[in-house]
Amino acid sequence: MTPADWLRDNGQVTSTIVYQGEPGAYSDEAAQLLFPDATAAGQSTFGEAFAEVSGGRAMAAVVPVENSLAGVVQEVSDLLWAHSELAAVAEHIAPIRHHLLSRDGTPVRRALSHPQALAQCARWLQEHRIQPVGFPDTAGAAREIAERGLPGDGAIASRAAADRYGLVVLAADIADDASNRTRFLVIQRAGDAPAPPTGPAKFSLGFVTAHRPGGLARVLDVFASKDINLTRLDSRPIPHEPFRYRFYADLELPDATRIDELLEALTETTAELRPFGLYPPAVHPQ
Repeated sequence: MTPADWLRDNGQVTSTIVYQGEPGAYSDEAAQLLFPDATAAGQSTFGEAFAEVSGGRAMAAVVPVENSLAGVVQEVSDLLWAHSELAAVAEHIAPIRHHLLSRDGTPVRRALSHPQALAQCARWLQEHRIQPVGFPDTAGAAREIAERGLPGDGAIASRAAADRYGLVVLAADIADDASNRTRFLVIQRAGDAPAPPTGPAKFSLGFVTAHRPGGLARVLDVFASKDINLTRLDSRPIPHEPFRYRFYADLELPDATRIDELLEALTETTAELRPFGLYPPAVHPQ
């Protein structure tokens, strides 16, 4: 069952869905794929997208959490920690195909795009002597080139963005690795979330270890003892506590019904624990 099927079967099909970026962004494509009957509305920042869901003005947000080339989108993890009233209810993995776009088909010396997209095309840009220029999002960069682009300026974005803003594709599939994928999470108010899965599942969480030797090792031992595969682990500084860190993790659970047992063990081995969501694993695209 795909994330879209699971969301539809749980009644999550209507209302407004928000994403960070402008129409034609990869997040917009993901939102429309997962919620084809909903209205997708772009927001300027991830924080605004979370606020729309938290305030009840949108049913869900579709946000990227990691890319197979550029790594983790840390701001989204930080927002999940800050918004305990929200939960991750589904994940979606999408192939990302970056294209170099221009307004009139002339050669490009500078490419505008989101820093993640620029990082994913860094080697290609260097080889073609094109200067990367950061922009808030890929589709916004395409719109900027279409409306105000200077001679020699282009954008890196999707073909959907090129079609939307009337741009010419100068070079297709310019990511440094053809396996380029982005993993998205669907974020909802915890009280509105579909019923959790009962079989294999993904579980996202944040935690702070006990401030003692072996604190992180004790948490990892919990995962190992319960035959749980850790698919992501990264750390972030804790504000106002210099040189202390919180950890973000994604786990593959063989049996979602044992989540209470896992949470009890983690509560005993962490100083602070924040579950982000339990949801069905996505099907990886070919």
